[in-house]
Amino acid sequence: MTTFALVGAGPGLGLATARRFGSAGHSVALLSRSAEHLENLTTELDRDGIQARGFTTDVLDPASLTTALRTAGETLGPIEILQYSPVPRADFMKPVLDTRADDLDAPLGFSVKGPVTCV
Repeated sequence: MTTFALVGAGPGLGLATARRFGSAGHSVALLSRSAEHLENLTTELDRDGIQARGFTTDVLDPASLTTALRTAGETLGPIEILQYSPVPRADFMKPVLDTRADDLDAPLGFSVKGPVTCV
């Protein structure tokens, strides 16, 4: 069976999706910035009999994201299903008239470069 990768692993919708694919026999790769957070999620999935492993990464760092996904694929098997659902940071939203070109770097990295890097 193949691997389901969850980028931006969280305790709500992400964990529910991981459970769904994991219970169908897929390995689960959880990607997040917090190693402690990943440990809690993998422990919870393990209690359900789901093979899951956490990989620490930052979606704003393409090299880190690429490395984490590559390592997940090498460790758990080919990634054929991917969910990109990290929570946007609050500092991304500025009033339009206060937004300058360089203010768009992080939002573009998060909303465009991150998903493109994953694919």
